[in-house]
Amino acid sequence: MIAWGLVSKTLEIIGLAETLHRRGLIDHCMIICGVDSLRQNWKSEIKKFSSESVQILGEYFTKTGNFRYKTIKERIEILKNPIDEFFVIINAATLRDDDIIKILKKCPTNFGMIAVDECHRFTTDSKQGNNLLKLTSEFQVAATGTLLLNSPVSCYLPLSWTDRDHATLTNFKSQYCTYGGFGGKQIVGYKNLVQLQEEIQSCSIRRTLDQVRDDMPLKNINYEVVEMNDAHRKFYEAVVDGVKSEVDKVKLNTSNLLALTTRLRQATACPGILTSTPIVSSKIQRAVEITTDLLEQKEKVVIFSTFKETVYTLARELDAYNPLVCTGDISEQQIKANVESFQNDPTSMLMICTHGKMGTGFTLNSASYMICIDTPYTDAAFAQSTDRIWRITNTRPAFVTVLTAADTIDVRVREIVETKKELADFVVDGKENSVSDALAQELRKIILNL
Repeated sequence: MIAWGLVSKTLEIIGLAETLHRRGLIDHCMIICGVDSLRQNWKSEIKKFSSESVQILGEYFTKTGNFRYKTIKERIEILKNPIDEFFVIINAATLRDDDIIKILKKCPTNFGMIAVDECHRFTTDSKQGNNLLKLTSEFQVAATGTLLLNSPVSCYLPLSWTDRDHATLTNFKSQYCTYGGFGGKQIVGYKNLVQLQEEIQSCSIRRTLDQVRDDMPLKNINYEVVEMNDAHRKFYEAVVDGVKSEVDKVKLNTSNLLALTTRLRQATACPGILTSTPIVSSKIQRAVEITTDLLEQKEKVVIFSTFKETVYTLARELDAYNPLVCTGDISEQQIKANVESFQNDPTSMLMICTHGKMGTGFTLNSASYMICIDTPYTDAAFAQSTDRIWRITNTRPAFVTVLTAADTIDVRVREIVETKKELADFVVDGKENSVSDALAQELRKIILNL
C-alpha cells in the first residue's frame, strides 16, 4: 500500500499498526525513516498518540542526557536478540549495510509490518533503495507526500517494493518515458501516463487537500518580485556571463547543468557564497525587512532557503532576535531541541532553515508566516516545505511569501516548478488536459535550455 499525500500520514500508520496488532496479525512494526532526523519526531509522535512501546534502534543516552546512536555492528547485535518494544524505528542510512538486511531477514523479532516514511527519498540508484527492495513483510506501507518528483521514474521504487509493479527498472522506463537527445538515451518526454495513474490509484490511500479544506484555514502563497540593487544586479550579470562562457567549454550533461544553474541561483540568493566582495543580497535585505515587521507584531516566522550560507547570513542579520538555525550542519539533538523550543516557547520567535533539512516531516505551525528566499525544483518539494506551518491542527491561516529576483534564473525555476506540477497533477490526481504535446515540448525545452 502507498500512503500518498495523506494528511497526518504518521497518525494513519500508527493507527494501522495498532489495529493489526490488536487483531493478532502482527507482533512488531518497523518504521524506516527516509530522513534521518525524523527518527526522534516519530518517537515523539508514537509516545504522544499511542499506548504501544517504542525504541529507536541503537539509541542510547550519555551522562549529560544527550542521545547518541550505536554503530551498525552494535545495532546488528541488538537485532540478534528478541526486541520487546512494538515499534522499532531505523533510518535509511542503516539499510546501506548488507549485514543489516541479512539480520533483518532472520532476526527473532517478527516485523509483520514495515512502513517506510518519505519513501521518495529511496531511489533505484542508491544502496538503501536497492536494499529496501530486499525487505518484505506481510504488511508493507510506503508513505510520502511527494510520490512523483522529477519524472514518473520516481514512482518505480514504491510501486515495486509494495509489489504493485513487477517490471524491471529498464522496462518501467520504457513503458512510461520517451527517449531522445544525444544518443537517444535522454528522457525527453512521457507516455502511457493514464496507465501509470491507474496503477498508482489501485494501491494508494490518499486524503487530498480538497477533502480536508473545509476543516482547515487557507494557505496563502504570495510571490513577491524583488528588484536587485545595482551592485547585486551587476554581480549577477557577471555570473551569467561566466556561465555562458563556461557552457562552450564543458559537455552539458545533467551534472554540469545542475552546477551551472545552482551557481545562478546562489547569485540571486546570497552573493557571499560566490565572492568575498561584500555585496548586499537584495532578497536577504527584503527578507530581513519583512521578518522584522512580523516579529515586532509578535508573530513567529520561519525562513527557508536552499543554501545553508543564506541561512547563516540571515541569522547574523537577525541576531538580535535569537534565531533558531536548522541546517545539515546542526546535530539531530539540537534540531529536536530547536523544534520543541519553537513550538512551545513563546519567546522563540524565529527559525531559519534549509529546505533539505527541515522541508519534510516537522511541524512548525506555531508560526503562521513563512518566507522562502528560494524554492526547490519541484512543486511537491515546495509544498512539503510550506506545509511545515500549515498542518491539520491549524486554527489560523498560513501566509507564505516567496521572494523572486526580477529577470533572473528565479523566473525560470518557477516555470519548471509549475510545469512539473502539471505532470504530477495528471498522473496522481487525474486532472484533465494537464499533459499534452505542448507540455511535452515545453519539458524538452526546459531540459535543453537550462
